Amino acid sequence: MQPEHQLLPITASREQFAEAGLPFKTTDQARWAHRKRNENGLAGAFVRLGRNVYINVPRFHQLAAQNIA
Repeated sequence: MQPEHQLLPITASREQFAEAGLPFKTTDQARWAHRKRNENGLAGAFVRLGRNVYINVPRFHQLAAQNIA
């Protein structure tokens, strides 16, 4: 069972992205998704804490599923 709010840093490794079920192969892909978050409908999946950006993994999956359907 995953925690309700699993935050993964946007600078995570390829293995961490894969373990979380995220589609990113590189950090640059995750950063691109963050930069385009308003256009791709994933704005609610990214959290900024100070200078750090995190991905709310459950929210990312939820928003991605809504955007595909």
